[in-house]
Parts: sequence; C-alpha cells; structure tokens
Amino acid sequence: MRVIKVSEAPSIPLLYHTHHSLEADDLPFWLAWARQQGGPILELGCGTGRVLLPLAEAGHTVFGLDRDAAMLDFLRRQVTDETRDRVVLVRGDLRSYCLASRFPLVLMPCNTYSTLALTERRSALTRARLHLAPQGVFIVSMPNPGLLTELPGDGEPENETSFQHPHTVNPVQVSSQWEQVDEGIQCSWHYDHLLPDGRVERLTLSTIHYPQALNEILREFKEVGLDVIGTFGDFERGSYDIDSPSLIIVAQG
Repeated sequence: MRVIKVSEAPSIPLLYHTHHSLEADDLPFWLAWARQQGGPILELGCGTGRVLLPLAEAGHTVFGLDRDAAMLDFLRRQVTDETRDRVVLVRGDLRSYCLASRFPLVLMPCNTYSTLALTERRSALTRARLHLAPQGVFIVSMPNPGLLTELPGDGEPENETSFQHPHTVNPVQVSSQWEQVDEGIQCSWHYDHLLPDGRVERLTLSTIHYPQALNEILREFKEVGLDVIGTFGDFERGSYDIDSPSLIIVAQG
C-alpha cells in the first residue's frame, strides 16, 4: 500500500462534512432549543453546516459565523432554494464579530468552545452575551474536560469509521489519534481515500483542545455577565459528572 499525503484545501470541507454528518445524536437537542426559543438563531463556528442546515430545514432563520472561508463556501453550496432566505452566512472571528441583530438563541456546538485558547475565551463569551436578545439563551457543547485531562500522553491511531467518497464512491477510512501539546491535546483525523490501483490518498485534519476545569469555566461565564442556568453531561440532558461524554452549558445574559 502506497500512501500519498494530500494537501488540497478543497478536499477538507468535503471529507470533514461527510464524516461528521454521520453524527446526528445531538441534533434533537439543538432543534428542541430552537423550538423553545424561536429565531433568529446565531450559530458560532458553523463550519460546513452539520447543525445549521437541519435548523434551517426545520423553518428557523439561522445566522452562521465562521472564520474559515473554505468551510463557508462549502456550506453556501449546500443551502437549498427552499432554505436560502433563512440562512445568513458571515465570515468572522468569534472574539471580535459585531452583528446588527440580537438573538433569542446563540449556539456554539460541535466542540468549538474547547478549541479556543484559554486567553481567547473571555472575548468569545463577551461577544456571545452582547448578541443575546432579552431572555436569550447561549449554549455551548464540548468534550468532557475531565476525560480529556485523563488521556495518556499519546494515543495510537484508532479506526473510527468509513464512508464512500462523495465524488469517487471509493472507500474513505477514518482513523483518529491524539497527543499532548503544550497546554492542550491535539486531536487528528486521518482520511484515507482508498484508490482502485492500491494507492491511498491521505488527508489529515488536526485541532487542539484546551481542557479547563468546570469551576473555572463557570467562573468565566459569570465574569462576563452570563448566568449559567444548566449543565448537562449528554444531549439527553443527563447530569454532568466526571464520566460524562460531554459538557453542555446553558446560560442567559
């Protein structure tokens, strides 16, 4: 097997979206909050629209903000004629954006919050609070920081899933691994596109998570004027504890 590393930027959003669209366990959670709060909705770090598109398809007006132009371009092409009038896409920085609208619901799903460096989080929280409408709700989800801090120094690659490449229909095998870096944990996903001639095109996408103790996260929310009204450990709204898969925080401004 001959592995060829691929660095084509256009391939990243396509494979990222196809991979993560296999995950849908959290969508009922976001849709329920959207029904409760109404719109418009602001999604921070919308990426390729795994959460945004179902919200728009359910009839909600959704603003999606992301700093990655390639991800937004991909998302723009996924918006249908039926939902086009309900989707507003904005390229911007989570720490410094300024929109004219105020929102009954601001979301930061898909583990985005824990990829912000600790020095960036206060600015991101302040921006979110400033964009909340009266009685508006801000929700973030992230991997359980307690589980992240217990990971060993390095993890061997593990097969995660596979799917058909949307363009070639050849198999794409996904493996993941992690390693400790500075104050964080770098998680990497390897997308191995298996070609008929035996070659393998590999594209790797990495991100760093910065785990932080729950009490420190709650303190930061309080310091910027966000009142935490709930914490959950999963998308079924179970209680948060050290073994929970996720940490979900619900707050009001």
